[in-house]
Amino acid sequence: MTFRKKFSLLIVASIACTALSACQTTNQSRYDKKTTDEVVSAIDRAKSAAGQETKPLTVAERAYKKNPKDELGATDYARALRENGDLDKAAMILAPFAEAKKPLSYTLSEYAAVYLAQGDSQKAEEWAKKAVLKDETNFRAFHNLGLALETQAKHVEAERAFRKGLELWQGNPTTIMNNLALNLAAQGYVDESIDILRKAQAVSPDRVEIERNLRIVTALQQAARGPTPMPPKKPKS
Repeated sequence: MTFRKKFSLLIVASIACTALSACQTTNQSRYDKKTTDEVVSAIDRAKSAAGQETKPLTVAERAYKKNPKDELGATDYARALRENGDLDKAAMILAPFAEAKKPLSYTLSEYAAVYLAQGDSQKAEEWAKKAVLKDETNFRAFHNLGLALETQAKHVEAERAFRKGLELWQGNPTTIMNNLALNLAAQGYVDESIDILRKAQAVSPDRVEIERNLRIVTALQQAARGPTPMPPKKPKS
């Protein structure tokens, strides 16, 4: 098995519900200062914004049962169900709201996330695009769109979605930083990928998947550069 194939198989587990196809050549040099600025800006915003955290399942369920017609409460409950692995129930709760005439962008984005978790990247792409059209500031929708596109090996389109999501991100951005970094690695932009992973690791040093991905991409970089040449032997006297 080639190194690139091993790399592709390893990073499948690094993006929830997505998989990267085989890497392209790894000798491309396209270090983008704009990316560094976007990452630094997202990290700075995280210091003053908590983002939208998932409600505990029991809390979300209680609120939903109290008022099952409330779309926001239903979507919160569906999100908690998805993150606890109950995908069918999450989809069942979301469907009537997502397919209504005027759904919330949050609902559409969460419906996309459920499809991602179920492995249907085309449906996930469809609903994530609807979420983005509904609200162009929905950073989670851009993230879900990037994941859906990445799964289909649409790397360039996925990169654009990840970058937009990162630009808008509120709260800890290390998840989307990780996924953007893997997207760049899949395109062969390994130096840029490593830089982002190192910044993500600095923000969240306990995230084991970031540490693992950094090791993998660094190994890919070293493999692309080839072995260090041996020094010439000293001539015999």
